[in-house]
Amino acid sequence: MKKKILGLLAICTFISVIGLSYSVDAIDFSKNEEKYIKLCSSSSLTNANKKTCEEFNAYLSKKNADIKKEISETKKDLAETNSDINDITSKLKNLDAEISSKQNEINYLLSSITKIEKDIKNKEELMRDRLYVMQTTYNSNWMLDVLFGAEDFGTFFSRLNSINDITSYEKELVAELSKQKAALDAQKTSLQNAKDALESQKKSQLALQDRLVDLKAQQTAHIKDGQQESNKITAEQKKIDAALDALMSQAPSGGGGNYVPGSSAAGNAIAKKALSKLGARYWWGAPGGGYGDPASLKSPNANYFDCSGLVAWAHLQSGINVGRKTAAGYSRSGKAVSRSQLQAGDVITFSYGSGVAHIGIYIGGGSFVHAAGSGSGTRGQYPNQCVKTSSLAGYWEKYVYNYRRLY
Repeated sequence: MKKKILGLLAICTFISVIGLSYSVDAIDFSKNEEKYIKLCSSSSLTNANKKTCEEFNAYLSKKNADIKKEISETKKDLAETNSDINDITSKLKNLDAEISSKQNEINYLLSSITKIEKDIKNKEELMRDRLYVMQTTYNSNWMLDVLFGAEDFGTFFSRLNSINDITSYEKELVAELSKQKAALDAQKTSLQNAKDALESQKKSQLALQDRLVDLKAQQTAHIKDGQQESNKITAEQKKIDAALDALMSQAPSGGGGNYVPGSSAAGNAIAKKALSKLGARYWWGAPGGGYGDPASLKSPNANYFDCSGLVAWAHLQSGINVGRKTAAGYSRSGKAVSRSQLQAGDVITFSYGSGVAHIGIYIGGGSFVHAAGSGSGTRGQYPNQCVKTSSLAGYWEKYVYNYRRLY
């Protein structure tokens, strides 16, 4: 199937998106889907399995998107198939009309040929009768009376020619009728050839119609099977979403400390830019990640963010272009700083035991600002999944992966 990439159900984007400079190796979930469905829909899902389950949910999202896209494309193909069938039905109707018309013309010609044949036969019989009568009476008194009863030689020859003319006329009449019959026979052959060609076209169209009807049945079955598969995946994802949401609820909802400026003007600018978007809703891949909210990283009015999107946007709005990367990508960018060296504008990456999964921007005073949400299924629909501040101490500190300064 053709691919449409969807995201992971995670606190933040942690796999590569289109245009990002870093990609991570992914598990081949296709070989053991049932195993991961059971693992990730469990009510006892742990942080250790969180990243794997987020990746599996992303795999299911992409698979479901692929299926839905394939269904959509097959529906378009089916519409074209139906259109083709309708066209063929119309062509067959026209061909039947033409064949019927040709047959009517052939029938008319056959009746005309039959009539001419009868006329020829009648004329030939009449001519034979005349000649017979004339032949049997040449030596009779009738011939003498007709010919020699003439008053003069002019009348004699005139009467003799009239007998010859009768015979010649009927011969010419038969010849003309025969000529007409030959013309009609040729016309009949031409019409029969035209009818045969139409019958051949009809046969081809009927064969094509049969193939299209078979194709329509296959496409309809494919759509039905795809829809059933999509519904199954959707049901499985709802269970995994519920498990991930239950795990997410263990994390603090926010309420970090206030902004404490650091010694770097660039760092302070980054922190303040990020803080200016407090309350902006979480949207996986936004902004500038190629998904969902169309706003560019360059737009100061961007309204939606995921965790790495907030980092990229705050830096770019402060005049520092760090590119659009994942949290994992940023964990290897810039330079490392220690916990004691942290100042406003530095970034903090987090891992749940199997790769970097989240990132935030330090605002000083032991707190950070971050875009927190449930991952790929989040499209700005949840008010509590948004840009917020949190205290680094407690829950979050035990999942810190590293500290980086990107500028």
